[in-house]
Amino acid sequence: MSTPVIRKRTGSWSTFERRFQPRYTEDESVLVEIFALPKDIDPRLVWTVTDDDGRLYLNPGYRFVNRFAYVICEVPWSDIDTMQPPYRFD
Repeated sequence: MSTPVIRKRTGSWSTFERRFQPRYTEDESVLVEIFALPKDIDPRLVWTVTDDDGRLYLNPGYRFVNRFAYVICEVPWSDIDTMQPPYRFD
C-alpha cells in the first residue's frame, strides 16, 4: 500500500471544482449560508469558505472562525483532504 501524497501548495478553484463537483444554487452561486444548509446533509459534502487576511480558502467540513460561507459538493472529502492545504476560492 502506498503512502498518500500530501500537497504542499494551495489547490486552485478549478482543481477543487473538478474533484468535488460543487452544487450551484438557483442564482448560479456555490455559496450557501449556514441557515440554508440541509439539516440531514452528510458533513463530508460540506466545505467552509474562510477569510484569511483578505483571501478566501475552502476547508473541508464545518468551520466557524473566519467563516465566509459554505459550499456543498457532490463528491465527499476524505480524511486525506483534512491533512492537505486548503483550496483557493477565486
